[in-house]
Amino acid sequence: MDVGLKLQGMTMQSCLIPCSSFFQKPRHLSFSSRLDRNQPPRRRPGIAIAAAVPIAPEYGYVVLTAVSSAILTQWQSIQVSRQRIKSGVKYPKMYEDAEVSVFNCYQRAHQNTLESYPAFLSLLIVGGFGYPITASVCGAVWVLGRVFYSLGYYTGDPNNRFKGFAAVPSQGPKNKMTIPKA
Repeated sequence: MDVGLKLQGMTMQSCLIPCSSFFQKPRHLSFSSRLDRNQPPRRRPGIAIAAAVPIAPEYGYVVLTAVSSAILTQWQSIQVSRQRIKSGVKYPKMYEDAEVSVFNCYQRAHQNTLESYPAFLSLLIVGGFGYPITASVCGAVWVLGRVFYSLGYYTGDPNNRFKGFAAVPSQGPKNKMTIPKA
């Protein structure tokens, strides 16, 4: 018995997977002693749940913002690699042992971005379903703020990183956009 979800006149029975199959070992992967190996695996009855999520055409801006954030992290990684060569810090050391180190500033700017990156991406993607333009603008502010944050940190004085903290308030609207969609 296949249970399908009917959306806008279309029945989506062929692409649905029974929920019970997620929690059981598939029979076609087991080494059971079936007499006929050419016999297709037996289907188990179950309830399949599917939902359509409408995506606005403006969601492309959200995707572009996500791609620009990936470019940001790659740029920071390249900067850290260049500074690692200049400073002579060998792998696997994460930081230089010197008290005052420009390399440590480069590394911390990149690490700090990576620490907040999963939350940024999840808020951007989920919030973009309901408010694509606003989510994209907030995301672009975050990316630009991270660029200024990095450039300030790259001076070797950690206090110069505060120039990029203009990006921090952009997280608030993304949080509020995501809550109704959860």
